[in-house]
Amino acid sequence: MNRRKFLKDAGASITLASLPLQIGAQAALGKIATRPIPSTGEPLPIVGFGSSAIFSGDDFEGAARLLDVLRDLGGKFIDTWPPAQSTLGRYARENSAHDDLFLGTNISTGNADLDLRALTTAKESQGKQTLDLIQLPRPTDIDAQWPIVQRWKEEGHARYIGIAVTGQRFFGTVESLLQNGQPDFIQINYSMMEPESGERLLPLAKDKGVAVVTNRPFLNGQYFLKVVDRELPEWAADFDCQTWAQFSLKWILANGIVNCTLTETTKLHHAIDNLSAGLGRLPDERERARMQAFIRSL
Repeated sequence: MNRRKFLKDAGASITLASLPLQIGAQAALGKIATRPIPSTGEPLPIVGFGSSAIFSGDDFEGAARLLDVLRDLGGKFIDTWPPAQSTLGRYARENSAHDDLFLGTNISTGNADLDLRALTTAKESQGKQTLDLIQLPRPTDIDAQWPIVQRWKEEGHARYIGIAVTGQRFFGTVESLLQNGQPDFIQINYSMMEPESGERLLPLAKDKGVAVVTNRPFLNGQYFLKVVDRELPEWAADFDCQTWAQFSLKWILANGIVNCTLTETTKLHHAIDNLSAGLGRLPDERERARMQAFIRSL
């Protein structure tokens, strides 16, 4: 009996009845929606986890509870750095979950020996002979680094390759890569608080057939400072939104170019809340404009 089944059979797992009513009601709607990865058509759930500190620490049971919830609600994508890989690999082995997790593995380039060691370590830690996605994080010389990443895919080290950045200083690099580099994925910051990448880069990614993963949906907490002590508009219920976190995430996901948005938390109830943004209806364009205007008015 694996750990996940034991917890459920013992009554120790989180149940809908033990959650806040609004979160439990959303979880009852079913599984997180998916969108196809443009280059292959493979379905990818539209909400995932960023590189939360809990996956890099010593609290394996806490990390496993978050991963249980991710799987229970139909999520799959996790953004990973080397410190988290052993935790994720252990969880996958103990729960036969290798196929249930889609890992975006961040590997920098620049030193051939270190690059090979990083690839080998990632595969061994994750228990995957072929990595799902290799992401080049915060590149310093895209013209020199990207051919290395392309070679990794050609050699069978990864099914997909891409770039992972945060901040407008990287927008030029992302645009250059979309125009010339043939990535399968880009990961970039995008939200109501940071909508700039949606003006040109996201449409360009769509035109080039590149999947888009977004990060920083709450702008490192600044979003919540704007809405603190304010009531969620009643009309948010029209698109199955019951919390401020979902308000931001559903705005992001209502842009059909976005394949997946990433959230980071160490708290189980926040994880459930965030993942639930991928359940139920998303706002239409009129509602989405109303949401943006509301946030701008605060």
